[in-house]
Formats: sequence, C-alpha cells, structure tokens
Amino acid sequence: MKNKQQLESFFSDLRNSLLYNIPLLKEYEQLFHYDKKISQIYITLFQAGNKPIRWGSKKESFSKTINRINTQLKNNKSFIQFNLKDTSSCRILFEIVTNEYECNIRNLTTMKMLSPNRFEAGVNGLKYTYQGITRFFMPTDGFTKSIMSVPQLLNYLSKQCGIAQQTDKISERVHLMRREAIEYSFIESKAFISFKDTVLELERGYPLPITFNKEQIYDKTIKSINWLVENMNEDGSFLYYYDPYFNTIVDDMHPNMTMPLYNNILRHSGGTISLIRGYELSGNQLYLQKAKKSLDFLLSTFQTHTYKNKFACYPFFNKKSKLGGAGIGLVALVHYYIQTGDTCYQKEMDGLVRHILSRVDDNGELIGYYLHPKFNDGKPLITLSDEVKKELFSFYYPGEALLGLGLYYLHVKDIDKDLKQDLLTKAEMALDFLIHVRPIKYSSMFESLPADAWLMQAIEEWVKVKNFNKQSYINFVFNDTKIMFEHMYTQENTLENNKDYIGGFFYEYGDHVYHDASRCEGIVSAYYLAKYLKDEAKANWIMQNMLLSAKGLMKTFNSQESSYPHIEPKKALHSFRFKLTRQWVRVDSVQHASCFFARLYKTDF
Repeated sequence: MKNKQQLESFFSDLRNSLLYNIPLLKEYEQLFHYDKKISQIYITLFQAGNKPIRWGSKKESFSKTINRINTQLKNNKSFIQFNLKDTSSCRILFEIVTNEYECNIRNLTTMKMLSPNRFEAGVNGLKYTYQGITRFFMPTDGFTKSIMSVPQLLNYLSKQCGIAQQTDKISERVHLMRREAIEYSFIESKAFISFKDTVLELERGYPLPITFNKEQIYDKTIKSINWLVENMNEDGSFLYYYDPYFNTIVDDMHPNMTMPLYNNILRHSGGTISLIRGYELSGNQLYLQKAKKSLDFLLSTFQTHTYKNKFACYPFFNKKSKLGGAGIGLVALVHYYIQTGDTCYQKEMDGLVRHILSRVDDNGELIGYYLHPKFNDGKPLITLSDEVKKELFSFYYPGEALLGLGLYYLHVKDIDKDLKQDLLTKAEMALDFLIHVRPIKYSSMFESLPADAWLMQAIEEWVKVKNFNKQSYINFVFNDTKIMFEHMYTQENTLENNKDYIGGFFYEYGDHVYHDASRCEGIVSAYYLAKYLKDEAKANWIMQNMLLSAKGLMKTFNSQESSYPHIEPKKALHSFRFKLTRQWVRVDSVQHASCFFARLYKTDF
C-alpha cells in the first residue's frame, strides 16, 4: 500500500468510474500488490436506508478486476438508489484478499489463540466451494454481518449456500457445514472505507485511527449519555435493546416478547445513574430532568411490605423482585439526592433500605430474590433451605445492594436512629459473609475471571465508614483487580493481528476478548480506593492497566465513521456495543461504559 494521498485518489477515481462509466486506469496496478491467484476483491456500497450492494471478482489484473466489479455493480437494479455524488451519504468499502491458507473446518474454533484453525471474527474470513460454486466470507463480514462465534458464522454460511433450507435448527446447520463436502480456506485481507472526502483503513471492520485522550473520553461519554436521553420512552423507561444489523428492537434473548418489549429494571436504574453522571460532568440540567422521569418509572414498579413494622418497598418487574433491582434502584435514587438535595424520594429510599435489610439472613447472606414465580408459588421467600439459596445465588445482587446501602449511609441526612444502627449491623454481617463465607460456601460458582465489580464499588464507599475499613475488605478489592489484570490481554501476550484485544479480559487465555465496561467500573473503584488510602504506588499500577482497558473499550463505540454497515446509522450512533464485531446494543452496554468513562475522566492521567 502506498500513501494516503494515492489511496484517496484511487477512491475518488473509483467513485467517478461508477458515476460516469469511466474505466479505471492502469495507474493503480501496483497500489495493493495484486496477486491474480488469490487477490479476490469486493467493493460494497453502503447508504442509510438501503440494503448494501456488493460484487466480488478476481481477473488477470487489478484494473480489469475493478472494472468488472464496477460493471456488475452498475447492473444491480438497486444501484440507482445510491447517491454516489454525495460522499457523505454513499460510502464505499474496498477489500482485497492478501493471504489464503489451509482451514480444517471440523476443528474451527474461536478458542486456542495459537491454533491453526482459529477463526478470528473480523480478522480472517473463509473461501469455500460447494457444489462447484466458490463463495467468500470476507474478513470485514464479521463486523458488517454482526458475526462473532463459529456457530453464528456457519449458520450464516449455510444460508448463503442453501444448506439452511434442509433444517430450521441452527445446531444441525452448523453440523452440516462442518460435514458436507465443502472445500474451505482461510483468507485475510486489507480493507478501507470512504468517509466523506477521506479514506479510513479498517481494523476488524472498525475504522482507524482511534483517538484516545481526555477530550475524546468526555466527548464519547456525553454523546453516549445523550443516546440514552434520545432513546427514552414516554413513560420514562429506556429503549432496552437495538440490533443495527437486523434493525430491530426485539431482544435476541427474548424474541417472543414483543408486546410489550422485554425490559429489565436493574439495567433501567443503571441508565438512570448514567444520566446523573452526565449531569456531574456537564452541569446540564436536562440530565437531571430525564433522570427524575426515569426514577418515576422505577417507582411505578414498586410494591410494599413492612420490616419491623415500618414501611418497606421493592421493585416488582417481570414477575420477580430481585435484590439487585432494589440495590441499583437505591443507588440511582441516592445519586439523584446527592446532586439535587431533593428529598422527594426520601420515603422510597428509606423503604428500599428496609427491604434490603430484610433480605439479610441470620448468617449475613443476602438472599437474591424476594419474589420469584418458580419458588414458593410466587409468594415472599422468607425461610429458605441452602439448596434454594444456591438456586437463587447471584454474584451481582449483593454488591449492588451494599453499594446502595453505603451511599445511603454516607450521604442521606437525618436517617432514623434505629434504622441507622440496623443498617450498620447488617451491612457488616453481609460484607463479612461475602468476603469470608461466600468463597467457601459457593466455591463451585466462582470462575477464573472475577465478576463482582458492584461489590468493589460498594467497598470503596463502606471503607469511609468508621470501623468498616477492614483490611479484608480492602484486600478483596485489590486482589480481584490483580486477578483481572492477570486475565487481561496485553502487548506481550496478544498476537500481532489481535492488537485490538489489548486491555480486554479472558477467562482462559485464547478466549475471544471481553472488553468489559462493567468490570472496568470495579477497577476504577479500586483506583479511587487506592487514592483514598493514599497508596500512590497501587493507584499508579491500577491506572497503567486501566488505561489499556479504556483504550480497548473505545473500539466498541458506534461513531459516525464506524456506523457504515447499519441500515439506519443514526439509531445506534454514539452508543456502545458489548463486542468488537457483534453489533447489538443494550442499555447496559451504554450505561457501564459511560459510567466508567465518566469516573475515569475525573482522574489525573
């Protein structure tokens, strides 16, 4: 590849060739090191509201290949729908195969980073021949087609070559794609996308460069919070899920829930917290207004009971009352109180605290559910066996509850004296259980990569309370941070074509990367805890690694540049995805990222 000016000149001539039926000249023959044996080229046109059109070819020379593709694109009946004169609306993707090598489809895997049969979505693709027809799954198709796993890949290919017609079951399609007489090869490519009047190189389908600095952190954080504002419903709830590839708001985990759409009260409250973080950063009153509207939706789900003869309340949603719903709901309400001083939710805050305290058993274990349709005929779960407690176990809910209690204790004024003492007693019982008992009682539930970022955030708050700065609590936060960093992809343990893995996590080395903003929230809490304890060495160590994670997360941001494959690019614009190539967005993928970046922005790095 030559310099950027030559590349932009090529794209300009490519656009003009399509517009004015002008054959591409031979001056670009050496631009991409064209090899007539392997250099399959695809050109794709993208434009909002249109289904993309593309064509691929491989002739004896580069210019003949391009001219062949352009002819076929112009022959497409949808070609006239693309406004090639407008470089802002019609975007051109150019991709050329640069390498082809053996693939054993039966052993295809996304695990085992050093395996010769590793499929890396967005990095390599497949050339496959079935019944005499050769097709290509280009590397960028991983990104543009929202493919991440091997089953997703093989299911997609089964549709392309007609095997999907033999069965509706995805597992059977995957089996057939592995067993049918199909010749496979891995391919790699170089790819570029037009953006207005410039050209951007693609890495795993995502445009480069990715700028990382404080200004960008602020900009993306505010824009992602604005996405939540723009996607708030009239009743104060948020759009729960959006898949830009299928252009659907029906959650893929709950495909049958369409009237009404599936929602989740924990993630709703997380969205509320993001709005309040937005106010903290910007001072924009709109975020507080929208936060109040979302809190009112939360309150509309509340039911009541009594605890020690006093008012208690809890969210009841999707036929369940989850401890985490009460916990994150309380966190949201207290954050709103902290920023406004408004006591309009005082009764509900007190009621949630009493409800959470009622869920602490005599051993300090926080019970994950108060109501569950599969247990006790949907009636309150009071006295439970250890077997039932295990079935109701959650890593997340206790930490969420304790974070709410900690913030309430530290910031709410004029707490009832008896409630305050009960709160201190039961919070200490619960923390002691989680730190000392849970790892033994539920040892089989623990995995190699820690997942309790909410408890890390809770401890950050509780150590500020007299007699709660126990070394065992502090050690938990820093030990989990250390283990997460030990399960992080770095410059040293990541392969050359997986550099965008850096900063992301794995359970077992070789896993597809987890760029996980929720875990990063725990890590940034560890940083703030180290600063509070005046442990600068630990704070610097955390920051050094945390910045790697922050940079990795930036590639999950749906920017103008990266939204080219979306049917309606504006719908997901400025949101965060969970995965590098999987396109779907959920309210919590935005919430966790925006909250993490909001806290990171306020640090000195």
